Amino acid sequence: MRSASPTFPLLFLLLPAAACADEAPLQKVEITAASGLQQRRDDTAAKIIVSRDDLAQYGDSSLAAALKRQPGVSVVGSEVRMRGLGAGYTQMLINGEPAPPGFSIESIAPEMIERIEILRSATAEYSMQAVAGSINVVLRKGASGAEREWKLGAGRQDGRWQPAASLRVADKLPGFAYSLTGAVERTADDVAGGTTETTSGPAGTPLALRDTRTRNASSVNKASLTPRLHWTLDKGDTVTWQSLLDWYRTGFDGVASETVLLGMPTAYPRNGATSQASVFSARSDVSWSHALGAAGKLTARLGVNHNRRDTDYAFHGAAADGAPLLLRGVVSDAVDDSVNSSGKYLGRLGGGHALSLGWDGSLIRRSESRRQRDTYLAGGAPYALDEDYTADVRRLALYAQDEWDVTPRLQMYAGVRWEGLQTATEGRTLSEVRTQAKVWSPVAQLLWKLPEQERDQLRLALARTYKAPATRNLVPRRYTINNGNSANNPDFQGNPDLRPELAWGLDAAWESYFGKSGVASLSGYARRISDVTVQRLFQRDGIWTASPFNNGTATVRGIEMDVKFPLRIWWAQAPDLDVRANAGRNWSKVAAVPGPGNRLASQVPATLNLGLDYRLSPGMSMGGNLHVQTGGLARLDAHASSDAGVRRTLDAYALWQPDAKTRVRLSAANLLRQQQLQGQSYVDEEGRSDSVTRIDGSASLRLMVERSL
Repeated sequence: MRSASPTFPLLFLLLPAAACADEAPLQKVEITAASGLQQRRDDTAAKIIVSRDDLAQYGDSSLAAALKRQPGVSVVGSEVRMRGLGAGYTQMLINGEPAPPGFSIESIAPEMIERIEILRSATAEYSMQAVAGSINVVLRKGASGAEREWKLGAGRQDGRWQPAASLRVADKLPGFAYSLTGAVERTADDVAGGTTETTSGPAGTPLALRDTRTRNASSVNKASLTPRLHWTLDKGDTVTWQSLLDWYRTGFDGVASETVLLGMPTAYPRNGATSQASVFSARSDVSWSHALGAAGKLTARLGVNHNRRDTDYAFHGAAADGAPLLLRGVVSDAVDDSVNSSGKYLGRLGGGHALSLGWDGSLIRRSESRRQRDTYLAGGAPYALDEDYTADVRRLALYAQDEWDVTPRLQMYAGVRWEGLQTATEGRTLSEVRTQAKVWSPVAQLLWKLPEQERDQLRLALARTYKAPATRNLVPRRYTINNGNSANNPDFQGNPDLRPELAWGLDAAWESYFGKSGVASLSGYARRISDVTVQRLFQRDGIWTASPFNNGTATVRGIEMDVKFPLRIWWAQAPDLDVRANAGRNWSKVAAVPGPGNRLASQVPATLNLGLDYRLSPGMSMGGNLHVQTGGLARLDAHASSDAGVRRTLDAYALWQPDAKTRVRLSAANLLRQQQLQGQSYVDEEGRSDSVTRIDGSASLRLMVERSL
């Protein structure tokens, strides 16, 4: 691994000197707003807390829908991104632990969540696979007393009903506490769209023009269960067992009809696909905490994870006149199993120091099998393909960190983490592949509360992070498409020689807290990434294939703004109105890809959220949020590029509380019903090909009744 330039650490020698020059005593400040705001203000590590009330406000059925309203967060498909970066640059955590393989944020119902922490910079305690940042999903905890709550509701989208229900039971007894949260839900949609493909020669002469109309219907039935048991033992020891069980079954039925206006048709101008998938995910861990008197605390955790996906897929290909040509059946399964352990010693030292030492390790096995059978109905020998592979991943991390209260106005955090990864992959049609990587990751953060005033503070953070290759990208197996292979629609093949991407990152922020719940912040960030992963697109035997490989460096930078306040802070006679606004602008440049538009991982350039919450009375409130997410040109290599349209989403809700224990929530999502656009282009000396896909938008309406017993 190459070491980074020492320039960034020099910045940390400047602010402490400035802070120590003025050690005026810090006056006590009362913060009566939600504890999440107070935690955001006081923690040395920069984070944004999304409370359970925030998640429930709009009645969203998925976490992705709720997270898109948060500062610096964007959503592409079902992938949640920070700083606009997907493809593994954003780390997902569950209770502070890396999400297990096969995890999907769509599988967790919002009712299972206590809070979500958005961490802009890395910390030594968590995995450093967080180039863009981390999103930590904290599961529901125990209650301070007896708690009973149920929710019932239904939504409607694309003419389909979407029922949902959840139940929570919790209580605290002498020396023991328990909680159980369960949720069931069905979602469904029916989406129409189309794709237009054009091909032209070197001089711009039209060679081909095809228009394909599509209609895709899908459904998801899911159930989640989160049991938690907590024991308080003698001498203050505690033992906690918590599990997360998710089961969901998906169905898909899609058809496509192609019209050729110029040139040749694809192999199957009329085609359709159906699939059913069943996914079961289980996560369970036991943690133990032991107090070492006034000297410190020791915690340890042991956990297991299991995820299994079974899929039955069928593709029907036909000629333009409807004559059947191909029947392809694919049965596949993927199993991810892991065992993980972590622990931490926290000791209070003199001089305001708090020292933490810990470990974090896991053993992961992913096995996948695929059985494909092709029947050519117009004649021809049947085709059979059986593939399977097993990948074993071993990960071990050791870390140390020190949180130091230098003065009442200055807090510093410094840590270092060593993390090693070993991967071994073998399969029926694959040669054995072994990879290993070791990364040293120093990290430092600083919080300086400006002198002689109580509102403003500055943050600075430096960290070395990395992104390990996904297992799928390491396996040299080719994933084929069913119809219309082209430069804009290629097969995919993994690369066993992929190396981790290493990044140095700098984050800085100014924050101001005013009134009881007002906050404003302006932040900026910069990343320099080496061994960045880019696409290699090639054609062999007439088949286009895309494969990842490491090539050079990339730079990433951006700014974010976040403000939230009650209008009555500035105007005492104003309506009881809360104003929320956040915006982010991201830039990136991949050195190995020519510009313009050589953005890293098709980075989302900009996001904007404008929201209002209005309380008409103690029992009635309503609000709305406008979300804007830009797209634009993104170069993938010297010849290929993608282009995404601007997305505008308007959501609204109304909440009625007839009494202290009952809530009736009506929510509407995607009221603008904007059509989504996505384009692909390929240009070389032989000409140009373009593909533009349009997906119709649809609004949904949801009514939920919530009751605490």
